Amino acid sequence: MFKRILLAGWLLLLLDGFLVVMFPNTPWNRAASWVLWVLSIALFFSTVAFCVVVAARLASRIGKRITQSPLGDVQQSTACSEKRKNRLVLGLLAVLGIGVFVVVLLAFIEHQIRTSPVYQASVAKARTSSQVVKVLGEPIKEGWFSSGELTQSTDGSGSATLMIPLSGPKGKGVLKVEAARLAGSWRFSTLQFSAAQQALTVDLRGDDQRN
Repeated sequence: MFKRILLAGWLLLLLDGFLVVMFPNTPWNRAASWVLWVLSIALFFSTVAFCVVVAARLASRIGKRITQSPLGDVQQSTACSEKRKNRLVLGLLAVLGIGVFVVVLLAFIEHQIRTSPVYQASVAKARTSSQVVKVLGEPIKEGWFSSGELTQSTDGSGSATLMIPLSGPKGKGVLKVEAARLAGSWRFSTLQFSAAQQALTVDLRGDDQRN
């Protein structure tokens, strides 16, 4: 039963990851990103725990058969148990490998987004805005699980569509970013902060970006 739940969880994780990547501009993308991170961590540790339990049960069964069976039966039983054990270990290693790959991939994507110039410039504008500081307080911190899409080419072009969670001592909010990269410089078409518990939006673009 637990094996089926784990398998269903990994399939759901892959589906959720596909939806997050393919539909970055949808209203539910940020929530799906949270689900993706939480589910990947939960599945990873659940799979590790499952492996430990199965290995312990298998070792216990082998020990009982050794103490209760004649020598010939013990050898045959041990050989069958070894085959089953090898198959089980290979299957569990495959599942763990997929889990580790997904977690590393998500961490790499998050790192690429957070270290990008457009991300850093967007957060810097929010931190220097008196309206945002009034809503969130100081210091303003970036949340994890930024969602969206970021592309940068070697010819100086690129585009960014991001949803960046921000928080402070007074509250939380989301920074919506839409920008295009031309000749290595980013130009914002949208740079808007929305407070989580207030009907407040703040346009953080400068006058030169609005024209």
